[in-house]
Amino acid sequence: MTPTACMRFLVLNISTCQETGSDFITAQELWIRREGLLKGFEKFESDVSIDVEQLDRILGLRCGKFVALHGRPSLDLSFLLCVKSILPQPLGLDAHVIFVDGGNVFDPYAISEHAIEHELNPEMVLERIHISRAFTYHQLTSLLSKKLPTTMDTYAAKLVIVSDMTQLYCDPDIRGDDEQDALQIFLKTVRFLRALAERKHVLILVTTLQSRNLRMDNLLLSSAHVSAKLKDVDTFTELSVVRHPWIPQLKTTIPKPGVRTLERYL
Repeated sequence: MTPTACMRFLVLNISTCQETGSDFITAQELWIRREGLLKGFEKFESDVSIDVEQLDRILGLRCGKFVALHGRPSLDLSFLLCVKSILPQPLGLDAHVIFVDGGNVFDPYAISEHAIEHELNPEMVLERIHISRAFTYHQLTSLLSKKLPTTMDTYAAKLVIVSDMTQLYCDPDIRGDDEQDALQIFLKTVRFLRALAERKHVLILVTTLQSRNLRMDNLLLSSAHVSAKLKDVDTFTELSVVRHPWIPQLKTTIPKPGVRTLERYL
């Protein structure tokens, strides 16, 4: 089922509901519609697989998309994607990665562990990840808007990760009129990243590890092509889709990305 067909599917069902004069459907009918949409997008494979079938199917991480993930689990997921992107095609992108460390959270040990799990040389993987750090939101804005595009071209990067983006824009020292200024610059930067992902046909992933400013959180999640919230609950991760071009908002639980379950050995 194509995106256009899915939209027609939704319009048809809404129209049918209106024609019959009913404002309600059963929970079973809602379940069938949602499952039908998800199954219809199974053929839209991700350019980068996370090896969690349900997560791959829902997020659909593809080049040309701007993706925003909120929550602590997004950090390790970003490390995993760094390694996955370096894998040869069709498993990965066989490309360099740019990691803009807005939250000062990059962990080479986590990268090395993921590399070993995927039978890659950790040193080779780390050599293909290009990192830059910022210490103020002005530095981060300049780095993303002025230096990132040319750096992407230099290394032919296919994945860009911006870690914990809101941290610098929510510095406690930013007060008064400067807070509004930071908010406006943040919004312009987010819009720039979305346009850059489309223009350069790369996957740009922005993470936020915690809520610091509700308006910034909402601006980021609503501006992305795909956005979701992640929360670890025991041995599972709770996934809440906020924005998606093809599927409705939904909430589900998935195995923690990167954690090998018994089923994967069978």
